[in-house]
Order: sequence, then structure tokens, then C-alpha cells
Amino acid sequence: MNGFDPAINYGPNDAGVSALSIVVGILAIAIAAWLLGALYAVFSNLIKGLQNKGGEE
Repeated sequence: MNGFDPAINYGPNDAGVSALSIVVGILAIAIAAWLLGALYAVFSNLIKGLQNKGGEE
């Protein structure tokens, strides 16, 4: 009966997470954060514009 040595039988990528998936995940988080910031800026400018129109009347 052979002994089981994890150092021999498992490699660095056996966890199922590759470097590519880590990079894609980080990029997705960065893009999502940028989109949230852009949407916030659009709505903020829209609200400011509506408030300015209300004050002129």
C-alpha cells in the first residue's frame, strides 16, 4: 500500500482558481465600481439640474 503525499499529488492550480480567473475577477470589480461612480455622477447632475430649474421659476 502506497502512502499519500499531498506535496507530490497536488500542484499549485489544483484548487480550481487560475491566474486568469483572478485577473478577470479583479477587472470585473474595478469596472463595476467605475460604473457605479459614473451612474452616481449622472444622477447627481440630473438632480442638480432639476433643482436649478425649480429655483429659476
